[in-house]
Amino acid sequence: MNFRKWVNLFMSSAGIGIVVALIVGVIEMLIHPEVKLAEMGTQGIIYNLVNTAIIGALLGVFSHMGFFAYLTVNYFAQGIFRSKYMWMYVQIFIIIVSTVYSVALRVPEGESFLPYTVVPLFVIVGSLPVVFMKVKQTNRKSLIPTLFFMIAVTLIEAVPALRQDNGYGTAMMLLPLFICNAWQILQLHKLVVPSAKEETATSAS
Repeated sequence: MNFRKWVNLFMSSAGIGIVVALIVGVIEMLIHPEVKLAEMGTQGIIYNLVNTAIIGALLGVFSHMGFFAYLTVNYFAQGIFRSKYMWMYVQIFIIIVSTVYSVALRVPEGESFLPYTVVPLFVIVGSLPVVFMKVKQTNRKSLIPTLFFMIAVTLIEAVPALRQDNGYGTAMMLLPLFICNAWQILQLHKLVVPSAKEETATSAS
């Protein structure tokens, strides 16, 4: 991955974060019972949208940092675990732990845990189409790593929102992170493989 590709991925992630956050923010302003658009006025609405766009950009950057942290961990793990199956099992274990933790983090003592499974179930179900596309574009070896990144990394990144146990706040943080993560993992194989122009330039030199 060269510098130009990294900049493109960074900027596109931030841009996607802004777009998704604005969509979520507008929907929340329309359905939130405590938000009165008439009382906010034009300036108030614009102010909220600008703040939402800034939050979206920050979430896109945060997702990008998580993406490179994942690549770093994956790189070192492949060197530590001599067997590729061992690292695969470790990733599956972390997926399970992060999913259980995302539920246990929010369940008050004495209450049923079922209502709190909505968020991890959303992440798991939403990850399946991403995994399908990734496997289709590459090969079956990408199945577990993609599941690991989309489920475990996304849930870990969303822990600050999960701690608040606020549906609107969780949606505002989780959805941009999830979409940005999906975008980046689907772009990864395109970034690490030299393009036709790069191959031509290399062969010419």
